[in-house]
Amino acid sequence: MLNAIDTTNLETLREIIGDDLKEIIKNFIETSPEILGKIKSSLDKKNASDLKLHAHTLKGSCANIGAVSLPDLSFKLELKASEGIAENLDTEYMAVVAELSNVNNALKSYIANSF
Repeated sequence: MLNAIDTTNLETLREIIGDDLKEIIKNFIETSPEILGKIKSSLDKKNASDLKLHAHTLKGSCANIGAVSLPDLSFKLELKASEGIAENLDTEYMAVVAELSNVNNALKSYIANSF
C-alpha cells in the first residue's frame, strides 16, 4: 500500500477543488470494482475491444486520483488489447487487482486522515 497514491498530488487537487475531492475519491472507490469486473469479463470472453476500453477507463480514472503504479499496470492491459490480445494475461490482471486494492486502501486512509 505504501506509495500506492501520490498524496502531494491529492493535496494539490484538494487546494483547487476543495472538499469535493472527498466525493471524487469515494466515487472512484465505489466504481473501480465494477470497472475491474468488466476487465475480468472481457478477459473471460477474450474480447480485446472491451478489454481495451475498460483498461483505458481504469487507467484514466486512477491517474486522476493520484494512483502511482496502477495507471501503468492498466496501460499494459490496454496495450495488449490494442494488439488484439485478450488471453493469457493472468499475471497482468492479477497485478491490477492487487494494486487496485492497495490504491483503494490508501485512498480510504487518505480520506480518514484528511477530511
